[in-house]
Amino acid sequence: MHLPKATIILSLRTYSLLMLIMSEVLWCLLMLCACVWWWCSAPRRTRKLLAALPSFPQLPLLGNIHQIPRNSINLFQFLEKIAVTCDTTEMPFVFWLGPRPILSEIWKNSIKKLSGTFTPSIVEGYQEVFAGRAADLVQRLKARTTEEPFDIMHDLAYTTLEAICQTAFGFPKISESIVTKEYYDAFHRCLELLIRRGLNPLLHLDFMYRLTPASKELQKCVGILHNVSNTVITKLIQERECAKQDNRNEIGNNGTHNRVPNRRRFKSFLDLMLEMQVSTPELSVEQIRSEVDTVLFGGHETVATTLFYALLMIGRDKNLQDKLYNEVRDVVGDGGRPVTGADLPHLRYCEATVLETLRLFPPFPAVLRMADKDLQLSSGKCVVPRGTVCAVSAMVMGRARRLWGPDAAEYRPERWLAPPHAQPAAFLAFSYGRRACIGKNYAMAILKTVLASCVRELEFTAEQAELQLKLDVVLRPASGHLLQVKTRNLK
Repeated sequence: MHLPKATIILSLRTYSLLMLIMSEVLWCLLMLCACVWWWCSAPRRTRKLLAALPSFPQLPLLGNIHQIPRNSINLFQFLEKIAVTCDTTEMPFVFWLGPRPILSEIWKNSIKKLSGTFTPSIVEGYQEVFAGRAADLVQRLKARTTEEPFDIMHDLAYTTLEAICQTAFGFPKISESIVTKEYYDAFHRCLELLIRRGLNPLLHLDFMYRLTPASKELQKCVGILHNVSNTVITKLIQERECAKQDNRNEIGNNGTHNRVPNRRRFKSFLDLMLEMQVSTPELSVEQIRSEVDTVLFGGHETVATTLFYALLMIGRDKNLQDKLYNEVRDVVGDGGRPVTGADLPHLRYCEATVLETLRLFPPFPAVLRMADKDLQLSSGKCVVPRGTVCAVSAMVMGRARRLWGPDAAEYRPERWLAPPHAQPAAFLAFSYGRRACIGKNYAMAILKTVLASCVRELEFTAEQAELQLKLDVVLRPASGHLLQVKTRNLK
């Protein structure tokens, strides 16, 4: 019996199609096998060098990341060496708002110059700004004394954002046009969108993310932020050019080199960045703008978060709050005099409160470091290979009983009034080693000023529910974080 010709042709076509599909599947399987082989063999040297590092049993592909929330290993000696000994480079913010950070070599050569922005003498020049913003915050909170317990974070962030705009940019009145509700909302919406993208591996690819509505929203928010950055940079460049022209005119008229008096009493962070650009042509305006955005974030969000937890902690302990108030009253007084730079060294309990807050609630619970050379640990038994990204946890180090004693989990500012028992590297709120935060002096000055100003005129009562934390861009509360404010009855 012969099959029809059409059936034979159809069968051949079906057979050809099946063979094509099978060959494609086989090719995909071979590619998958090659990828798995490469994935397993590429880090072979890394696994060998890190074999002596104490760790948990690992699962294929997942490793042991699933055990981190439930377990801990004492790795202080390793973390300290990573943070101090190795010449490391902090990893950039994931999906930050520009080409951040500055080229590594440029940054290494310029870090000393940039750190000059926040020396004690420079920060003292900011004190008038800090006191002014603290007074504004107190007045805003006094207007809310009749309300039910509320989330104070918005008020704190607005205050610190005003302060960083004035001091880092160098324009006394610049915050009047920068710190608007549109800017504030855009800034925090950017952070939310960046976190969502970071938690979804599929959106790490730019071409995939550009297809989503979130990408368009992020571009709109970033446009608002960049417009502010560009405005500030352009305005400062124009100011510098005008100052040069005025100086040349003075020389031409008088025949002598008479400098035009400086309009400001300090050099801002942005001033130094523009000076770096003259000597470092590789430093572009885009990179300067990216650094400005980073300083805005690091200078206001972290300070506001620390103030938030400090007020929350003293609001839960009336005895602690009374100690703090008594010190402020003795040093600054009950009158309307603002907190001055001369007052800050005498506010020891206030400083202890800030440090204890940072120990238990560091704004950045962990910092990422990338080793730029092989780093030997544990007497040669373990080596961290070059290029390895290491997460150093400030939160774990700050709560370790081995380092801080059996009361490590307790909020006790008194531990900072005596010589600390813990090793210096155990306190990582400002990081440690060669890449420690250059803004520590700035942060401590504004934190003490605002905290003292608030406690002198206001009383805080915290919600009694159990505090629950969550990891956002910074360490944030998920519950138990409401405060009630009332005006203090001055005696």
